[in-house]
Amino acid sequence: MVKHIKYIAIVIALVVIGIIVFSFIEDPSPEKQIENQVEKFLFNASKSSGDKLTTGLLKSKSLERLFAPHCKFYIGVSSFSGTYTPIQISSNAMRCRTMFKRVKFSAHDIQIHLTSPSAATVNFTGSLSGLTKRGKSIENYKELTCDLQLIEGEWLISAVSVREIIKK
Repeated sequence: MVKHIKYIAIVIALVVIGIIVFSFIEDPSPEKQIENQVEKFLFNASKSSGDKLTTGLLKSKSLERLFAPHCKFYIGVSSFSGTYTPIQISSNAMRCRTMFKRVKFSAHDIQIHLTSPSAATVNFTGSLSGLTKRGKSIENYKELTCDLQLIEGEWLISAVSVREIIKK
């Protein structure tokens, strides 16, 4: 057991070192940084069949670092639309994850528009594919718009708008 913990600690340390070294080597463009934030958002919102509770907690906690202190949601469902803090977003994401055996979010046709040096708008088609804990398959597509703000060197999501484009 102790050997496994040592190996895990070594792997984590190497990954952290790799990320730090890579961040000094490559200085990505604002567009690439924004695209990376969107990809992190989609990855952390998704849940695979093998995800444990701890994985869900870590992903939900990671979501907190992707959002501005006050993020506005306009998603067409009045009970979910409003302004939320990163902690509230993380809690809601964790609650939603518990309803699924697996759920995958992905983005297609990503278009990034820098509206100023510290603001951007991202338009993309988002898809949700999942299996609920009750065994119901879900496939849904939405047109999403995310506004991002450059805050303390990080592109953070400050608003999310959703408009349904395909209905089955």
